[in-house]
Amino acid sequence: MKTLVLCVDRDNDLGRKAKIKSPIIGREANLKAAQALALADPEDSDVNCLFAAIATYDKLENAEIATICGDVNVGIISDENLASQLDEVLAKIKPDRIILVSDGAEDEYILPIIESRMKIDAVKRVVVKQSQTLEGAYYLIKRFMDDEKLQRRFMLPVAIILLIWGLSALLGSLAIGFASILVVLGLYLLMRVLHLENVLAKIGKEIVIGLKMGRMTVFSSILAIFIIIISMVSAIKVLANQQMETAEYAVRFVNEILWWFIIAILIIALGRFIDAYFKERRVLWSYSILPFTLIAFGLILSASLNILIEVIHEKSLHSIFTEYVLSIPFLTKITGGILVAFIGSVLYHIIEDMYREEKK
Repeated sequence: MKTLVLCVDRDNDLGRKAKIKSPIIGREANLKAAQALALADPEDSDVNCLFAAIATYDKLENAEIATICGDVNVGIISDENLASQLDEVLAKIKPDRIILVSDGAEDEYILPIIESRMKIDAVKRVVVKQSQTLEGAYYLIKRFMDDEKLQRRFMLPVAIILLIWGLSALLGSLAIGFASILVVLGLYLLMRVLHLENVLAKIGKEIVIGLKMGRMTVFSSILAIFIIIISMVSAIKVLANQQMETAEYAVRFVNEILWWFIIAILIIALGRFIDAYFKERRVLWSYSILPFTLIAFGLILSASLNILIEVIHEKSLHSIFTEYVLSIPFLTKITGGILVAFIGSVLYHIIEDMYREEKK
């Protein structure tokens, strides 16, 4: 019975710090990898994990040792890398059982992935012994604060909470501060769950590049965001003194901000169109249908929301149909929306044909 001693580095410290490509198969290769990582970062817990895996391998007969690494973006990307490397290792070694060696609970998230392919006989968790004195605790906290990964995960939300709480105390409104903290924590957890870190980083990078190059898209997007915020605040103030049910409030709120949202989208599209024309020397002909589509959408949705408000008032369907569906305002909006959409569709096909002929 052949045993595989498997070491897992879920966040790919070996690749990032020691520049070693995984999977790493064999005692000598793993020993060299452990030494390289120890020289690159002697305080990394994965060093102890590798040496522990080698020590476990040395105690066994008919065994092989391998190390698989994930990715710095711990989650779906890293687990996909681990699964791919695990399949490669299993195909080469063909073991009958696995002993998993890890340096903590995070690496053991891969357990279901391994168990779906091979039986795990044992899990060895390597815990580094630390001094229990105050000096040791201080040093450990200092190391945590210097770790970039831990900074993003733990120190960032703590810093935001303290900042909001301090500002709210200075402004004399702890209740608003507490509410703001809940909102920020909720957004942070949502960002972590949906793995939006890379998306937000990319957006921030695009904004910086846009400001440096003077792209109109950045300024039009900022203007659009202000328009949306002002429209939402204005809608809240308009509806604040009116007594109504929650459902009606939501419908009226959407109806109040609908056209402002459409204007904001058109402003963003205009900025993108200007950038493409002046910076990239090309015409975004596909944007020609956007104003027609948005106006048609706004007319039809606005008419539908007005009908929905009457339905919430529990009026009979017969009276709603006769008084509102067959009314001039409703029919005008619906007909206008369909007509605008039709004109936009025809214009789109005409411009598309012209563009193709010009391109040929």
